Amino acid sequence: MKLKGTVVLMRKNVLDINALKYAKSATGFVGGAIGVVGGLMGTTVDTLTSFVGRSVALWLISATAADGNGNGKVGKKTYLEGIITSIPTLGAGQSAFDIHFEWESDMGIPGAFLIQNHMQVEFFLVSLTLEDIPNHGTMHFACNSWVYNYKSYEKDRIFFANETYVPSETPGPLVTYREAELLVLKGNGTGKRKEWDRVYDYDVYNDLGKPDNGEDFARPVLGGSVTYPYPRRGRTGGKPTKKDSNCEKPSDDVYVPRDENFGHLKSSDFLTYGIKALSRNFLPTLKSAFDLNFTQNEFDSFDEVRALCEGGIKLPTDVLCKISPLPVLKEIFRTDGEKVLKFSVPHVIRVSKSAWMTDEEFAREMIAGVNPCEIRRLQKFPPQSKLDPKVYGDQTSKMTAQHLETNLEGLTVDKAMINAIEYKRLFILDHHDVFMPFLRRLNESKSIKAYATRTILFLKDDGTLKPLAIELSLPHSGEQQPGADSRVILPANHGVESTIWLLAKAHEMIPNPFLYKWGHRLNTHAVIEPFVIATNRNLSVLHPVYKLLFPHYRDTMHINALARQSLINAKGVIEQSFLGGKYCMEISSAAYKKWVFPHQALPTDLIKR
Repeated sequence: MKLKGTVVLMRKNVLDINALKYAKSATGFVGGAIGVVGGLMGTTVDTLTSFVGRSVALWLISATAADGNGNGKVGKKTYLEGIITSIPTLGAGQSAFDIHFEWESDMGIPGAFLIQNHMQVEFFLVSLTLEDIPNHGTMHFACNSWVYNYKSYEKDRIFFANETYVPSETPGPLVTYREAELLVLKGNGTGKRKEWDRVYDYDVYNDLGKPDNGEDFARPVLGGSVTYPYPRRGRTGGKPTKKDSNCEKPSDDVYVPRDENFGHLKSSDFLTYGIKALSRNFLPTLKSAFDLNFTQNEFDSFDEVRALCEGGIKLPTDVLCKISPLPVLKEIFRTDGEKVLKFSVPHVIRVSKSAWMTDEEFAREMIAGVNPCEIRRLQKFPPQSKLDPKVYGDQTSKMTAQHLETNLEGLTVDKAMINAIEYKRLFILDHHDVFMPFLRRLNESKSIKAYATRTILFLKDDGTLKPLAIELSLPHSGEQQPGADSRVILPANHGVESTIWLLAKAHEMIPNPFLYKWGHRLNTHAVIEPFVIATNRNLSVLHPVYKLLFPHYRDTMHINALARQSLINAKGVIEQSFLGGKYCMEISSAAYKKWVFPHQALPTDLIKR
């Protein structure tokens, strides 16, 4: 008998931004585009012959009838037929094709199928739907996977029906197919991964530095050591660097399993916002290079900062043409002579340009700013350090009760800390331990000056927070003398003290975006990638837990790979934009030492803090 089916797929879009390989410069973008166009001839030939004759072959596999070896019986090979143009449910760019399978009466009910792509260009297989299966009815296979030329694979691609089974309940004829597919996904742990590979394997973060370019480009390997612990990333199998065999040479084309590549729309968004962020950091250099009266690498006044939001920057047309070779860049760098690089006005200064300077706004941003998950209730006074005193000396806070009680509205420190519902009034933002081990190296830089900071805040009767004191600490000036030189700054509204207080607040706020960025990257990107890898290596697509987890993993490995390529790498955007400089990832590794999986969820996190 004949089983009628419908195959839905999408042909590769030759203008997909993914094909540009995320080149890092205008020249690279142009070169990538030329490379894509250069491959257009082969793609055009495939387009003319696509799905005509014997381009795509499929075999059905039985879930209920086994061969002599206990494996599901395999039906006869068949091919895609004519294109269907009248299906209203097709998504944008999708095409549907008829297919008819010869199916013997003793083959039972299908549960999987094999597929071969005989074209030179890959396509995205969306689904297969079978109709009128005897004793079953309609069956749907959700595939959502890229299929390359069949010669790229050691084993033919297999897809399973939309059923869920734990291993012990898997239909017997499908068990070996399920196990074989997992072995493909695990790989053998060797070799350089190719674009069409589907291997999920682990590796350490050893591809961030470029030691061959000089000592200043070298970065430690993160992961696999007590000194620099870090979550695992997806293994790419790249070549080692010449100067350090433990480091992998960075590549402009970072491998991730093909189905982890997100679509061209999201890729375009990543580029747009990434370049926009990049322009924030390099704008001073850009302006200086074009003689726009802007001191190189820094702002001279708040007016110049506000100009980015209120008016943008006007650049010469010939300059814009050079830096805007592609439409994705023209979204940022306009070429019509108007203002460019104009950012939105922050809400806090729309009403008053000095609102950001107030104690109220400073305290509000502790719970409503970019990093609201750092503040915690003060449970011991003076604040204690967890740094090893044998290495760092006494790092106990120099704050005293007298420092705080001036602004405690009649309460004592002891009473404000009582563990009762009407009290619990003191809170702390503690950035001391995370920065103190790095301050000597950070402050050697000409462009970075930082303190280890602690801020105590008071919960007022009206439900708002009020800063009481800020402690700024540096390592003792003597190299051989452990401990901290600390200064406690108190709120002030007039004179020199008010300026010092404003600077202290600035030093406290500087780490917050950095810790947010690295907390976000560590806690939501880096720590999730090993789970993505482990799930694909150990849970079949038939497993119910896999189906629950998969939507949450979408795009994680790809955006992490792009980050290693251009954001968190040596001399990348993050190192040049955030406090931490070349030590950004080392600081992130230090933070990971304190990361505990069960503590991440609510209510545990709130109770802990």
